[in-house]
Amino acid sequence: MFTNNFKGLEKVLLVINFFLYLPLAIFSYSYVDLNLTLSQNPLALSIISTLQQLGYFNRQSATFIFIFSITTVFCFFAYNLWLFKKGKISANYLKVATIGNTIILIFAYPFLSSDIFNYMFDAKIITQYHANPYTHKPLDFPSDEWIRFMRWVHRYSPYGPLWLVMSTIPSILGFGKFITTLFAFKISIGIFHLVNSYLIYRILKITNPKALLLGTAFYAMNPLFLIEGVANGHNDLILATFLLASIFLFTSKRYSLSLITLLAGALVKYIPILNLPWLIWAKLTKQKNVEKLIFLNLLTMIAFTIIFSTTKISTPFVSSGATQVQFQPWYLFWTVPYVSLLAKKELILAAFIVCYGAMLRYLPFLYYGDWSQPGTTTFMKFSILIPLIIAAVISVIPRFSKR
Repeated sequence: MFTNNFKGLEKVLLVINFFLYLPLAIFSYSYVDLNLTLSQNPLALSIISTLQQLGYFNRQSATFIFIFSITTVFCFFAYNLWLFKKGKISANYLKVATIGNTIILIFAYPFLSSDIFNYMFDAKIITQYHANPYTHKPLDFPSDEWIRFMRWVHRYSPYGPLWLVMSTIPSILGFGKFITTLFAFKISIGIFHLVNSYLIYRILKITNPKALLLGTAFYAMNPLFLIEGVANGHNDLILATFLLASIFLFTSKRYSLSLITLLAGALVKYIPILNLPWLIWAKLTKQKNVEKLIFLNLLTMIAFTIIFSTTKISTPFVSSGATQVQFQPWYLFWTVPYVSLLAKKELILAAFIVCYGAMLRYLPFLYYGDWSQPGTTTFMKFSILIPLIIAAVISVIPRFSKR
């Protein structure tokens, strides 16, 4: 599958990948919770303490470093996409870069979100306390040391039963220790990122071979998925696996398995159920145009993301205490993989801008240390609205230019 030897340019690009994501992984430890001790090793303690001084007590400099890092990785990502579009770099490079970036960010601290700690505790309720996360919340175990650095300790698990079952595996492999459990979860999620990249490659090989590398790279090397998925460990990346696997099985004419996979995804988070009608329609009408099915799924997920981000709605498995009416960057995990499968130039450019804008939503929090400062809500809205407007204009202009 990946047999080409590395070209000189590819070797340079791999080195750049390393020196972009390794410093970002190190920088992530600037935001280790002050109530959390990751290691008793004196050298590790000293390094993390120095980084915490940057993240917590020199916020202006830390925020500048974040802006510079995010902008740099997105610019490098754009350059890679251009090279893939022009056929100047190979599938072998894509494979090694994807695996390399994933491994580096597996060892990053989840510095922009604490959700992974909630996944870990929900699993701990099952594996250690032998209780039900739907009826027991973290606060029900006040003597547990993990409570000190967690957020949302007042909520019951908002995730589906399949996710809870899946999460017990890294919990067991963590042997009850925080650091080993954390990296067991990170490794698990990192593996799913690689699986998703492979699924996109296989689907495009069937549906759009000309865009094979470009479409795969748009997911596999996308800083949003690498940072929010692999580094921060959001389980929406795993949800994307079920969405993509369903499409792959449909293209392989394994319709029953495709349906089962989509239903299984709904037991991780309810969201895949929204695409079920399109899958049934495609099967009943013997739809051969898979791109049409993908496009309808994309439109559905875009509509749902907008509604979910702006309207408080009651949803399965989600208690009212866990519901936030605002857009979050990892919501793009529900839509952007479909953009990769369509691999249209205008869609990729539009999604690229939205992904970059979504990552900038963290600036007020990094700069002030909380989300309550004046203007924060306005900034977060504009950080996604402006990219959306630009993306819409980019998508429309080509149509007018053809007239």
